[in-house]
Amino acid sequence: MTPLPPSAPQARSRFASLRGSGLPAGRLQALAGRLGLPPGRDGAAPGAAGVGEPEAPALLVFAVPPEIRDPACWAPPVAAWIEAGDLEDAALADLAGRAAAADLFVSVTTATANTLQVARLVVQALAARRALTEERGGDIEFALHEAVSNAVVHGNLQVQGMKGLTVAALERFSQDLADRLAEPALARRRVEIGLRIAGETLWIDVADEGEGFLPAAPDAPAPPGRVAGCESSGRGLDLIGSVARSLRLLDGGRRIRMEFAL
Repeated sequence: MTPLPPSAPQARSRFASLRGSGLPAGRLQALAGRLGLPPGRDGAAPGAAGVGEPEAPALLVFAVPPEIRDPACWAPPVAAWIEAGDLEDAALADLAGRAAAADLFVSVTTATANTLQVARLVVQALAARRALTEERGGDIEFALHEAVSNAVVHGNLQVQGMKGLTVAALERFSQDLADRLAEPALARRRVEIGLRIAGETLWIDVADEGEGFLPAAPDAPAPPGRVAGCESSGRGLDLIGSVARSLRLLDGGRRIRMEFAL
């Protein structure tokens, strides 16, 4: 992934505190020192600010995926969620630097993204900061769900789309998905989500660590109902294009940037 250069000082300027969930106290302290952020109490409800706690954005690093399913973890002041996984502190600091450049930021492993309702949680976090109509929130969640699914299945796991609408095709697809998830190197790959808001415009980037894919030639005419420059590849691009104001494929197809009107 090559979105923005990492910077621990940038994290210090963006975030007011570092929260931990499931991290050993010593590691939380070490990471807080590397980032220059005051550590929060491990195990405290990340969304509930206590007396004297800063209300400026907080960064949450978590170790146990089930804990992050609690909607309270996605409430302000937390604005970035990073799964520690098997990353060293230096790599986590790099992610914190990228998180500092976004209004909301998520980095999770493929295994977690495959089971966590990331799109719904991210939209809940967005709605806590910006009023969304039910229709707009639904559109954003739908597009984000498709993009995350693409990143997991076609990007990091490199599973091809179903070849036909038959029971046998579904069984083959499900088995391929399970087999690829069972490979530790693929399950550890990252899915990264970054949201940026400017005025009435929202941009959402979703990136994976797969091999990418080549879209159709930019000048090729798009069939009715399809997104110009995007081949029909089973990646749900047409579905995303039906609700997003625009979309772009970047980093050789490993990143999709969606734009929405708020």
